[in-house]
Amino acid sequence: MNKRELGEQRLKDVLGEKALEIINQRLGAISPDFANYIVEFTYGELYARRGLTDKSKELAAVTSLLAQHIFGLPLRSHFIGMINVGWQKEEIIELLIFLMNYLGAPTIVEAFVVLAETLKEAID
Repeated sequence: MNKRELGEQRLKDVLGEKALEIINQRLGAISPDFANYIVEFTYGELYARRGLTDKSKELAAVTSLLAQHIFGLPLRSHFIGMINVGWQKEEIIELLIFLMNYLGAPTIVEAFVVLAETLKEAID
């Protein structure tokens, strides 16, 4: 499997079937090179490494996004990723409560809003 194929597979495994379509349509429309970089490097190399579990990678991704106050598509995608790799809703909630001490209540309030919207969309 080449990096593109591996990246596409890892992307689907972690973020779900829609993720590749979103990357190709939204990011690929403005920069095909950037879209390829995400698929081939982020997922074809970083997410293909075996040193961490997918659950740990998603923990790191979500915590990093929250620390940077990024609440849009990347956070939504990685909340979905957490669920796809085995996180339970209750575990995500506990993680957010725990992170309040380190990231502040306003950040976590926003995270809960995004999580609630993401879970609702996943059910609908």
